[in-house]
Amino acid sequence: MQIDHDRATAAGVNSKPAAPGGDYEHLPYLSLPITYSQPAHLAGLAALHGLEPPAADRARVLELGCASGGNLIPLAARFPKARFLGLDLSARQIADGNRRIAAFGLGNIELRQGDIAAFAIEGAPFDYVICHGVYSWVPPAVQDAILKVASASLADHGIAAISYNVLPGWHLRQVVRNILLQHAGSSGTPQSRVAKARAILQQLAGAAKLADPYSQLLRHEAKLLEKMPASYILGEFLAEYNAPCTFRDFHGKAAQHGLTFLCESDLSAPTRQQLTAPALKTVAELSGGDAMATEQYLDMFSGRPFRRSLLIKSNQTTNVSRPIRPERMLPLHLSARLLPDPARSRDGAFAFTDERGQSLATRAAAIGRALTTLSEAFPESVAVQTLAGQGPERARIVRALLDLLMDGRATASTLALETGRSTDARPRAWSLARAEAAAGQPGITSLRHVLVALPKMALAITARLDGRHDREELVNWLAQEIRTGTIEAPEPEASGAPAAEPSRDRALSLAKHHVEATLRHLAACGVLAPPAAPAA
Repeated sequence: MQIDHDRATAAGVNSKPAAPGGDYEHLPYLSLPITYSQPAHLAGLAALHGLEPPAADRARVLELGCASGGNLIPLAARFPKARFLGLDLSARQIADGNRRIAAFGLGNIELRQGDIAAFAIEGAPFDYVICHGVYSWVPPAVQDAILKVASASLADHGIAAISYNVLPGWHLRQVVRNILLQHAGSSGTPQSRVAKARAILQQLAGAAKLADPYSQLLRHEAKLLEKMPASYILGEFLAEYNAPCTFRDFHGKAAQHGLTFLCESDLSAPTRQQLTAPALKTVAELSGGDAMATEQYLDMFSGRPFRRSLLIKSNQTTNVSRPIRPERMLPLHLSARLLPDPARSRDGAFAFTDERGQSLATRAAAIGRALTTLSEAFPESVAVQTLAGQGPERARIVRALLDLLMDGRATASTLALETGRSTDARPRAWSLARAEAAAGQPGITSLRHVLVALPKMALAITARLDGRHDREELVNWLAQEIRTGTIEAPEPEASGAPAAEPSRDRALSLAKHHVEATLRHLAACGVLAPPAAPAA
């Protein structure tokens, strides 16, 4: 199972509530990879707009509100020539993160405990500044400090990524926050207040007979919060501060610190997808082609509750190309999870289903071949130059790929992503994922910077994937672990076999099943690394 927090935050669910204080020392918020914040992805978006972003694999990166480094540590492991600094107010989180850094032997990352408002800017500027899940959840003085630090520490060609809750969409969730705050109160442990909040929301959601908007809102939020961790409810609904703002107000404050809007990390694809064509036309007419006005009207029409805005130094705006020109796609690399749809791929049509379950089809053979290449390569990326080719359809293919990106069906990067395959002779999980699995973490980080949740059996197999063992060796090892009871092997769902001490043959059969299933899952999620090059 992959947990892609980009999808959650696009729906208004912040993956890292962060106004750390006393509560967060007792109920730490989850510290996870934040997929959109990858420097290579931010660089790709900047390049699309005509800028020359810093090299992501050698960048200096600062994260404000880094928690225990769940976002920075995987990046530091993947890009050893880059440098990373994280700052967080929670001493517990920083201590936890520094223990992980020491255990993983990383020398290019530092986590510091401290107040953003008191952060001393020193040394070389940062190419990328990340502040996810902090801005809306801190007092106004700290909000101002975030923008001040981002501006003062950002290199001339750098990019800042800041997330925040947005009005008018968040007005609806404010109703729920007010209810939960009033019922849960401010006394008691964080855990007890969260339990009270969950209980009252469930009661309210089932109280109304009618399908009126108020009741629908409560039912929707109750269903959503059932799946969310306690730390999220604490930070989003029970914390002292949660101050959503309009897009216009946020960027007005950013402008006071010499920062200006570049784009959204998702290019506003979710809001555009939910609006009708006439509504989008109205937005364009009302905004008069102005990018800032367009974003504000998109919020008004869609009710978007959460944004992840990319900012640049104001003196860089003359280099920004609006609208995006298709040819700016050519130096980039794309990845897209597109599943072929054989039932609709007939009579010359190429049909796919994207990762949201939405259909995608074309009758243009050249575009269809490009989409097929993307589909077959995933989770690896493919160079746009390769997809476009050199034929007469080149420009048309590039335009179609840009549309795919603007629709949120693909991601762009300045760096290629190569991964391993489940069929590799000696499968190898990438170094950090293997270390995370060996440490028994329930979730490991993929090369796509996405958290992958694994059961104990799969964790044990992943920890073993160091590239030195072939399939037969992996199966024999696991069969022995199963027979001795060191590892408990669940029966395949379809077998229906009763639980019993496995014979040698049964242990081998179970081991083969679990090794193959785990390798397929790890390969699909981008956890496997390419085979190591032979020693010279």
